[in-house]
Amino acid sequence: MSDINRDLIAALEGVDALLPLGVYETLFNVVATEKPERIVEIGTAHGGGTIAMALGAKSVGHACAINTVDKLEATSDIPSSRAKWGDANDNEAIVRENFEAAGVADMIHFFVGRSDEFAATKALPQAIDMLVLDADGRIDRDLLLFGHLLKDNAIVVIDDISGGAKLAGVGEQKFIDLKHVVSEKLLKAFIDNGYLREERRVGITAFCRAVEPQNWEPAKLANIALSAYRDVVFVTIDNKDIWKIFGRSALKNSPLGRLLWPVFKWPIRMVLGNR
Repeated sequence: MSDINRDLIAALEGVDALLPLGVYETLFNVVATEKPERIVEIGTAHGGGTIAMALGAKSVGHACAINTVDKLEATSDIPSSRAKWGDANDNEAIVRENFEAAGVADMIHFFVGRSDEFAATKALPQAIDMLVLDADGRIDRDLLLFGHLLKDNAIVVIDDISGGAKLAGVGEQKFIDLKHVVSEKLLKAFIDNGYLREERRVGITAFCRAVEPQNWEPAKLANIALSAYRDVVFVTIDNKDIWKIFGRSALKNSPLGRLLWPVFKWPIRMVLGNR
């Protein structure tokens, strides 16, 4: 195991880090190698990726300013993986504690709210060298908000760009979650139309470059995104995914299923995967 692995594992211990270690390693290495001065991250969660980038900068003595943005709670129309930890105030306290424990709090400006709210603040940097999008899958919104600030050839990292539909929820309310489907279609559309160039993929996280962002036309970008969204009218789902989305949820949430789930959950997970 490399020293980088050990440092990252130690820093992320106790953090509800949702990404594979390889993604955190790549974020660390990209910042250490390319030395971006101004980073904007949309989708902080509990700060795993933010910490990895900050530690990458510290490893080479690079002065790096990171702005990270997250609403940290579910809304009526958008679920959140942070909801199980409490409300926005509860999650903010957790994130700030994670930054302090990792020794990177002084490098990070943490904004609790939506990306459009952050874009309207004075904290918004005048130029962006690296943009990380790992929020609700609406990457077109954030490219429209921040694209005009991207430096030429800026690093653009987009998570959740491969995968099918799944079931999500806020309390008793359930959603068909098409985030991975939408993100993949949007990314492909922006690559095909020359806005982004993908350089590598780690798991389901794409590491891209912004291609001449100073020439981006917002109206054209918005129309490209609209065409991608229209493609989501019909989404292919195989039989295995149908069981993942509906069958397992029905079993877990029905009265009889709640009794049987403890017995059958491990065999089901072995067959269908723990998704």
